[in-house]
Amino acid sequence: MKDTLKIMKALSDEIRLRIINILYYSDLYVCEIVDILKLPQSTVSRHLTIMRHANVIEDTKDGAWVKYSIIKNDSYKSIIKNIVEKELINDKALINDIESLKIRMKDTIGCKGKC
Repeated sequence: MKDTLKIMKALSDEIRLRIINILYYSDLYVCEIVDILKLPQSTVSRHLTIMRHANVIEDTKDGAWVKYSIIKNDSYKSIIKNIVEKELINDKALINDIESLKIRMKDTIGCKGKC
Protein backbone atom coordinates (compact mmCIF):
# COMPACT_ATOMS: atom_id res chain seq x y z
CA MET A 1 0.00 0.00 0.00
CA LYS A 2 2.91 2.32 0.70
CA ASP A 3 4.08 2.10 -2.95
CA THR A 4 0.60 2.89 -4.21
CA LEU A 5 0.36 5.97 -1.99
CA LYS A 6 3.79 7.11 -3.13
CA ILE A 7 2.89 6.91 -6.81
CA MET A 8 -0.54 8.48 -6.30
CA LYS A 9 0.99 11.47 -4.51
CA ALA A 10 3.56 11.88 -7.28
CA LEU A 11 0.84 11.83 -9.94
CA SER A 12 -1.61 14.10 -8.12
CA ASP A 13 -0.94 17.05 -10.40
CA GLU A 14 -2.22 17.86 -13.89
CA ILE A 15 1.23 18.63 -15.31
CA ARG A 16 2.69 15.41 -13.93
CA LEU A 17 -0.19 13.43 -15.44
CA ARG A 18 0.48 15.09 -18.78
CA ILE A 19 4.16 14.13 -18.53
CA ILE A 20 3.37 10.53 -17.56
CA ASN A 21 0.87 10.34 -20.41
CA ILE A 22 3.52 11.13 -23.03
CA LEU A 23 6.29 9.13 -21.33
CA TYR A 24 3.97 6.13 -21.44
CA TYR A 25 4.31 6.19 -25.23
CA SER A 26 7.94 7.26 -25.58
CA ASP A 27 11.12 7.95 -23.60
CA LEU A 28 11.89 11.66 -24.00
CA TYR A 29 14.51 14.31 -23.40
CA VAL A 30 13.51 17.35 -21.31
CA CYS A 31 13.46 19.67 -24.32
CA GLU A 32 11.09 17.29 -26.11
CA ILE A 33 8.72 17.33 -23.14
CA VAL A 34 8.93 21.14 -23.03
CA ASP A 35 8.18 21.35 -26.75
CA ILE A 36 5.27 18.90 -26.64
CA LEU A 37 3.58 20.34 -23.55
CA LYS A 38 4.39 23.99 -24.35
CA LEU A 39 5.55 24.61 -20.79
CA PRO A 40 8.65 26.39 -19.43
CA GLN A 41 11.71 24.19 -18.97
CA SER A 42 11.89 25.06 -15.26
CA THR A 43 8.30 23.86 -14.72
CA VAL A 44 8.91 20.59 -16.54
CA SER A 45 12.18 19.98 -14.70
CA ARG A 46 10.55 20.61 -11.31
CA HIS A 47 7.80 18.08 -12.01
CA LEU A 48 10.28 15.53 -13.40
CA THR A 49 12.30 15.85 -10.19
CA ILE A 50 9.22 15.20 -8.03
CA MET A 51 8.39 12.07 -10.01
CA ARG A 52 12.00 10.88 -10.06
CA HIS A 53 12.25 11.22 -6.26
CA ALA A 54 9.04 9.18 -5.95
CA ASN A 55 10.60 6.50 -8.22
CA VAL A 56 7.84 6.91 -10.82
CA ILE A 57 10.26 7.82 -13.60
CA GLU A 58 13.95 7.31 -14.17
CA ASP A 59 16.58 9.14 -16.15
CA THR A 60 19.38 7.97 -18.37
CA LYS A 61 22.34 10.22 -19.05
CA ASP A 62 23.72 10.53 -22.56
CA GLY A 63 26.62 12.94 -22.24
CA ALA A 64 25.06 16.31 -21.41
CA TRP A 65 21.60 14.99 -22.35
CA VAL A 66 19.13 13.32 -19.99
CA LYS A 67 16.35 11.07 -21.23
CA TYR A 68 13.35 10.26 -19.05
CA SER A 69 11.25 7.11 -18.99
CA ILE A 70 8.71 5.43 -16.78
CA ILE A 71 10.40 3.32 -14.12
CA LYS A 72 10.84 -0.36 -14.96
CA ASN A 73 9.13 -1.47 -11.70
CA ASP A 74 6.29 -3.84 -12.69
CA SER A 75 3.83 -2.75 -9.99
CA TYR A 76 4.36 0.93 -10.84
CA LYS A 77 4.02 0.23 -14.56
CA SER A 78 0.75 -1.56 -13.89
CA ILE A 79 -0.66 1.40 -11.96
CA ILE A 80 0.50 3.85 -14.63
CA LYS A 81 -0.90 1.69 -17.42
CA ASN A 82 -4.31 1.65 -15.75
CA ILE A 83 -4.25 5.42 -15.23
CA VAL A 84 -3.20 6.18 -18.80
CA GLU A 85 -5.29 3.59 -20.62
CA LYS A 86 -8.47 3.86 -18.54
CA GLU A 87 -8.58 7.32 -16.98
CA LEU A 88 -6.63 9.67 -19.26
CA ILE A 89 -7.52 8.24 -22.66
CA ASN A 90 -10.51 10.53 -23.27
CA ASP A 91 -9.14 13.81 -21.91
CA LYS A 92 -8.94 16.37 -24.73
CA ALA A 93 -5.76 18.08 -23.50
CA LEU A 94 -3.99 14.74 -23.12
CA ILE A 95 -5.14 13.61 -26.56
CA ASN A 96 -3.63 16.83 -27.94
CA ASP A 97 -0.37 16.08 -26.10
CA ILE A 98 -0.20 12.67 -27.78
CA GLU A 99 -0.81 14.27 -31.18
CA SER A 100 2.03 16.73 -30.46
CA LEU A 101 4.23 13.79 -29.44
CA LYS A 102 3.50 12.00 -32.73
CA ILE A 103 4.33 15.12 -34.74
CA ARG A 104 7.50 15.74 -32.72
CA MET A 105 8.73 12.16 -33.11
CA LYS A 106 7.98 12.14 -36.82
CA ASP A 107 9.93 15.39 -37.39
CA THR A 108 13.13 14.42 -35.57
CA ILE A 109 14.94 11.53 -34.04
CA GLY A 110 15.47 12.54 -30.45
CA CYS A 111 16.10 15.92 -28.95
CA LYS A 112 19.57 16.51 -30.29
CA GLY A 113 18.25 17.12 -33.78
CA LYS A 114 15.87 19.91 -32.81
CA CYS A 115 16.89 21.59 -29.54
